[in-house]
Amino acid sequence: MVLAESIHPSLADFEFETTSVKLKLIFFSFVFFCSVYVISTILSAVLKSYRNLRMKEKIFWHLAIVRAVYGIFCIIIGIWAIFIDTELEKDVVFATTPTSHFAMSITVGFFIFECSMIMWSDIYYKQFNLLLNLHHWISLIGYSLLIYLGSTHYFGCRGLILEMSTPFSCLCWTLLKCDLAQTFLWKANQFLLVHTFHLRSVVECAMWYSTYLNWDRIWSAMPTPMFVSFYTQLVLVTFIMTPYWTYKKTVQMVNPVDWNFEDTNRNKTENGALKTE
Repeated sequence: MVLAESIHPSLADFEFETTSVKLKLIFFSFVFFCSVYVISTILSAVLKSYRNLRMKEKIFWHLAIVRAVYGIFCIIIGIWAIFIDTELEKDVVFATTPTSHFAMSITVGFFIFECSMIMWSDIYYKQFNLLLNLHHWISLIGYSLLIYLGSTHYFGCRGLILEMSTPFSCLCWTLLKCDLAQTFLWKANQFLLVHTFHLRSVVECAMWYSTYLNWDRIWSAMPTPMFVSFYTQLVLVTFIMTPYWTYKKTVQMVNPVDWNFEDTNRNKTENGALKTE
């Protein structure tokens, strides 16, 4: 099944392996996510909870919406790659499809947008989140290599399902900012969020198992830059990032506090406005 054709029939005529088409898709992706950011600034203005946020939090709010949109895209591609596609598994190193080319290009465009916003925010607000930067910059480098070398689309597409936690995480944060942390909706969303992190671990183990089954092919054929980039990322998400985020979100389910803006939390506590601790 060619999922790209289902997204838009004209995609069936694209020569995805040409550099010009890849660059056009990446540019389109970057512009699309910029547009989502701008639209969110317009639509969010009607919400009182949003208007009460500091500028730094408003930026994070818009980024959360963009990430949620990208997360939904990743869920669709990930499900297709794991449960529907039969072409990529024929060669885990060099097999590609129109859908995989499309998905990888959109992903690079997203991470260009994401890394640009993170870099600007870190410089402007004089802050630095090591795990967030490490995850996104390695992802940008890894997926860029994947497109350039035409390799590892099998793992690249399946790996997108790891973003299944993103829409729930973004909804968690926006509900928290709307003072809805005690509602059934927030608690249900938080329960699903923690469960998605458990499922992330299942997917990561499955990718290690696929590595085991195809090790001879991977070791002999996968380009060295791609090998180093992919397995560095896989080690990090399996043994550091996913366990850490699972722990943090589990704690947050019991104690709904926004640790992204701990200075705001302390100020509210001092003023008697924060009742969640």
